[in-house]
Amino acid sequence: MAHGGSAARPTGRLDPALVGTVLLRLGLGIVALTVPVAAGALAGLLATAASPAGGVALAMRAMDAPLLGGVGLAWLVHVATLTALCGCWLLGAGLLLAGLYG
Repeated sequence: MAHGGSAARPTGRLDPALVGTVLLRLGLGIVALTVPVAAGALAGLLATAASPAGGVALAMRAMDAPLLGGVGLAWLVHVATLTALCGCWLLGAGLLLAGLYG
């Protein structure tokens, strides 16, 4: 694969393909770090519930709870899921920019 050269244009503006690549890597890193945390917290939430249906109800209530001021596994599920979602948005924006300008 050939190297594309400098990412800066002669006028000093950033190349949209470079921004897309940075967003792609940032989004992928965020998703890669938060999905195991969310899965582990959800597994812990399901393991501490009396039944699987109760665990799913706890997880659904965790997503309805306020984000600030929370503690415990339910809060961790909420924060990790929201962070993974933000990583997916960054990943999608990076894919779009890299596909259009790359």
